[in-house]
Amino acid sequence: MSADGFWLFEGLEEEPYGLLPLVNLSAKGGPTSTKYVDRVGSYQWYLNDETPTILVPGMPVESFYWPGGKLQQDHGVVIYDVNHMKVRKGSLDAMIIAAKLLSEKKKKPLDFSQFHFITDAVNLQKIFAFCQEAGEGLFRIDCERVGQTVLLTRMEASDLMEIGHVTFDQNLKYRMTRPRGAHSTGPFYQLMAYQFGSYRILVRYEVDCADYAAVKCTPVTVDKSEALPPKEKSAENPEIEVVRYGEVPHDVPLQVLTTYPQGAGFPFFTWAQLFFTNASNELIGWFKGNGDFGKPAIYTMQDVSKMMKPLPLVTLSKVHDCLGKIFKFLTKNDKNFRCGLVWKGKAHLEIFAKHPEADGGITEGVRQFLETQCKDAPEEEAEGSAN
Repeated sequence: MSADGFWLFEGLEEEPYGLLPLVNLSAKGGPTSTKYVDRVGSYQWYLNDETPTILVPGMPVESFYWPGGKLQQDHGVVIYDVNHMKVRKGSLDAMIIAAKLLSEKKKKPLDFSQFHFITDAVNLQKIFAFCQEAGEGLFRIDCERVGQTVLLTRMEASDLMEIGHVTFDQNLKYRMTRPRGAHSTGPFYQLMAYQFGSYRILVRYEVDCADYAAVKCTPVTVDKSEALPPKEKSAENPEIEVVRYGEVPHDVPLQVLTTYPQGAGFPFFTWAQLFFTNASNELIGWFKGNGDFGKPAIYTMQDVSKMMKPLPLVTLSKVHDCLGKIFKFLTKNDKNFRCGLVWKGKAHLEIFAKHPEADGGITEGVRQFLETQCKDAPEEEAEGSAN
């Protein structure tokens, strides 16, 4: 638990505005894959400053061969949501600022109005868990819109988390990765665009490491005396400073990492994680006893699918229908209406209206920028869709 307190229900009305029942979600005819996948860009948090500073495009740390061995169990406090910790009022700002800067550099400005949703992959995994009726659970996802684009903001109980269960994720990552630059050591985020059924989505997810050797990148010696390039204030949110730093090969395999006990089956949460992030592969460190590891195994989406029978296509259909209902609800409502979707382990999501003064997913400057592209539907079209 963070010293800053527990804010999972902060800024919401006390009574639900309405419910979204699981039984109302269609279990048939939904998409079975993501299509037209595109790496839009990336950024990385520079954690040596108290103020919010992002490296664009940054560089994920490099994974390397590790034969296995003994690791200590993770303990202490980890950053659970660095985007919210650094920019509480506007935790989606960094991804929009980075995507805009990188698309301008390519001389191909990104049209944000093409996206039905802008969100974190974690939110899609949460909705997947709800649609899978995955037992007890508690989550909150905040919703707002700019024009016809819906922003789904990740909301956790705390930005920092005390590790209270058996895991070796952090120590495995430290053991088998290394940075490729003196400043590229913080959390690295990849921005992915893809089509999921009827919806074009811009998704952010945290990359644990990357396999540079797979694309024949030569090893590097990090110069610890390397100076940080100059900072510039973001035009959309001057509190966020940007450093042009890093290089990410367009085809480098991006990896997520986890650890799991031998003999406990296969961690099937990896399927939804790979599906909604479109990460290249998952590294799983299998451990036994008190932290004895074999060589970490590498799995692709196809590998995990072979072990997961039947495939959760019914759940995907419900996720797609759930997104559709969220999209229609938001775009038919007043443009200033914001809400939080809360799951308490029941067979429904509770919809809580947000207080007007509550923090949002984006700051006013980023909203004004998005409004130049993301327009409301013409009135006659909106009226027709509401009937």
